[in-house]
Parts: sequence; structure tokens; C-alpha cells
Amino acid sequence: MVSVTVRRLADPTDEEIERAVQILFNAFRDDVGMASFSGGSTRVQRDIFRRTLRACLAHGEVYVGLVDGKAYGVAASIAPGADWAFYDQDDFTKDLSSYLDEWFTYHYIPTYEELYRLALPGGQRGRRDAWNLKLLAVDPECQRRGIGRALLGSVCEQADAGEKCVTADVKSPNLVQWFRKSGFSHRAVKNFTSRDSAGFPLWCMVRDPVRQNN
Repeated sequence: MVSVTVRRLADPTDEEIERAVQILFNAFRDDVGMASFSGGSTRVQRDIFRRTLRACLAHGEVYVGLVDGKAYGVAASIAPGADWAFYDQDDFTKDLSSYLDEWFTYHYIPTYEELYRLALPGGQRGRRDAWNLKLLAVDPECQRRGIGRALLGSVCEQADAGEKCVTADVKSPNLVQWFRKSGFSHRAVKNFTSRDSAGFPLWCMVRDPVRQNN
């Protein structure tokens, strides 16, 4: 049986960051949402992963799942009270094509805000009051070994300690069921369209805190 260890990244080396970026790139290789976000550019995809990891290190937490000392999974979340999105960063949007810039501004962002208005009291404010799971992925060569579940468990434990909810944006029905097994519930769903992919639904999943026994 594979032994999985979860470790929090506190002050990672550049090599550790790039290993996490590679895990995410491998896991999201055929993801329609990522194709839409990046316009199909692998360079932009890696930039999104790298930016998100560094933001979560600064304003939340990043965990890696290790097998025999090597990272094969990563979970990154933004802490309550903070707010961050890669598409809100000026140095990211300035290099986008005119199509992608308009897609984020006039389609993705307003549709995403509507998703959270439907999902949570207070909408985006309610999301900012929770731990927001930005990334969760396991390298395909090491999936179905409990790494994702262990990583999600670490995120939920952190949230429970502060009596906070966890939110996650999920793109497939199979993942909706997977998150439900960890105590999440489906609160709302919206459909997104894109020139660069077949389009995708996005489910807002929320897990309420489990009170700790004293």
C-alpha cells in the first residue's frame, strides 16, 4: 500500500515551485476550463499556475502530497479575508489577446460573480469569508492512491480549526460527487462558453466547518 505524506510548503525553493507547476500542468492538460483561461497557450497555463501558487503562499496555504519523498499532488488555497484572482492582475491582463481580455471582462467575471450570488449569502463577500480552494491536482501517474483526498483533508482541517467554510469551483459531475464524499455540497452551477474550448459548467461546492471536540 502506498504511503502518502502531506507537507505544507512554507518557504519553497524555485525547484519546489516548478515541480508543483509541472504537477498542475500534467493534471490539467486536457481541462476545458484551463484551455479557455489560457487561449490554449501552454505558456499562459504555466504562468497561471505559478501566479496562483505564489499568491496562495502569500495569502493562504499550499500543501504537497508526497510519495517516497517526491511531490505528486498539490493543493493551494486563499485564506479568509484575502481575495485574489489571476485575471485581476494588471501584469497578466496586459499581455492577453483582445479576445481573451474581452472574454474575462464581459463573460467570465460577471458569470462567476453571478455563480456566487446564487451560491452564498453575500455572494463574493461570502466567498471571501471562507477558505477558497484555488487548485487541487494529482499527477496522472499517481492518481487513485489517496493523494487528493489527503490534500483536501489538510485544507479542511485548517478551515475547521478556524470554524470557516471551504469553497471549491468544480468543472465535472464526477468531481462534484468526489467532493460530496468529503462533506461538500453543491450550491449553484453556471455554464461558461468559449471560443477556445467546448465550454464548461462550473459548480460552486461548499463545505461547512466541522466543530472540533474539546
